[in-house]
Amino acid sequence: MTNSVSSLFSSAEVTAIVSQLQARIQAPMKLEQSQIKADNAQISALGSVRGALSSLNGALSGLANPASLSTMKATTSASAVATASAKASAASGSYTLSGIKLAHSQEVYSGSYASGSAAVGSGSGALTFKFGSGASATVNVASSADTVNGVAQAINAAGKGVQASVINTASGAKLVLKSSTTGSAQSFSVSGTGALAGLSYGSSGATMTLGQAARNASFTLNGVPVTETSNSGVSLVSGLTLNLVSSGSATVSVNSSSTGLSSALSAFANKLNSAVSQIAKQTAFVPPKSSASASSKSAQTGPLLGNVQVQQLKQDLLSAVSSATSSGMTANALGFTISSSGKLSFSSTTFASAYAANPTGADALIKTLETKVGGIVTGAVGTAGAASASAAAPSTGSGSGTAASGFVGAAATDLKTSVASLKSQIAMQTLIGNQQIANLESQFTNAINNTSGASATLSYLSILSGSGSTTKG
Repeated sequence: MTNSVSSLFSSAEVTAIVSQLQARIQAPMKLEQSQIKADNAQISALGSVRGALSSLNGALSGLANPASLSTMKATTSASAVATASAKASAASGSYTLSGIKLAHSQEVYSGSYASGSAAVGSGSGALTFKFGSGASATVNVASSADTVNGVAQAINAAGKGVQASVINTASGAKLVLKSSTTGSAQSFSVSGTGALAGLSYGSSGATMTLGQAARNASFTLNGVPVTETSNSGVSLVSGLTLNLVSSGSATVSVNSSSTGLSSALSAFANKLNSAVSQIAKQTAFVPPKSSASASSKSAQTGPLLGNVQVQQLKQDLLSAVSSATSSGMTANALGFTISSSGKLSFSSTTFASAYAANPTGADALIKTLETKVGGIVTGAVGTAGAASASAAAPSTGSGSGTAASGFVGAAATDLKTSVASLKSQIAMQTLIGNQQIANLESQFTNAINNTSGASATLSYLSILSGSGSTTKG
């Protein structure tokens, strides 16, 4: 019998065994963590696709009612003579304005004063105006304001339909009175009392001189005589407003304008291209540069490569545009073309010509296009992500999903559920693994302690039996 019991395992061996157990426990968790990373990448990619489709839907909403984007535009042959503007309700047509004479306001002016601060009279006074319309007004002037400037300020402050100004000429300051608006009904006479008795016009002994007589604007519209009290805001034809600038003649043309609708279609093309590019990016497969380096590591792939629903979405969107027809008109006739690389282009020039030739047919085709593409977008992102008129359109896109989220949202939800489940599994596996390691370490500790106790007992028994070593005297 020996006097010692060797340790069952060395410290290094114990550490190695524990490490092996940890590696075996962590192996499936590493695979699960890799899957979580891949799932999160797909969730992010689906979010990018959903965002691009939602932006496309925003552009589609502007096409839900094409007629509302069409406007009427008025142009004139001589903008120095007359200008015009048209509302959407205006009818197309041409209008000839001949022999234009502008409306005038009445102007009278006083004799000359030494300056604007010179007194008109002495003390307070009043001016009474009688207009061609039959109305009258009185302006009172305090004694503190009985100067030329003071009288002008008092008239302007009163706002009685007459404006006053002071003009400084070589012969002195003159008080000028002008009716606030144009038209013959705005002719006026003025009489002063008190300190202003020296100011009068329109009666015998008048002290003020007529500078310009009030009159109405006059012209013929397509040969029909017309008179107007104002030069601006002349509305003789429904939806058409004229502004007279100077004497002469001009022709006003009213035609439909597709500028607003053209801008909306251009925005739609840009958003569709963005959506197609995003789908292509997330489902891309870029092979190795050369066969010599071919391997799974050298190839580049998008997170959604293999997602048939998303991959098909790109083709569905482009096909919806290229196949759209209505009343014999095609998307190509509207100005849309698709390149071999899948890029949608829009020609505003081609569209303008097509719309001018057949606005009703163009509107119908645009509505068809909005419905078809809108149905695909709704199928992908659901009614929650495509809340517009097109959301009610039947889905023609590939794949399935809930009405609220579409197949893109449904896929993201499934992936999020998978990630949550994997995280739960990892947490449970970690808990169980840690307990297994703790149990193993405890078993090793007990074994080592038991071995040490056995060695001590064996040494004691050896001494008692005399089999131990002795010292000679």
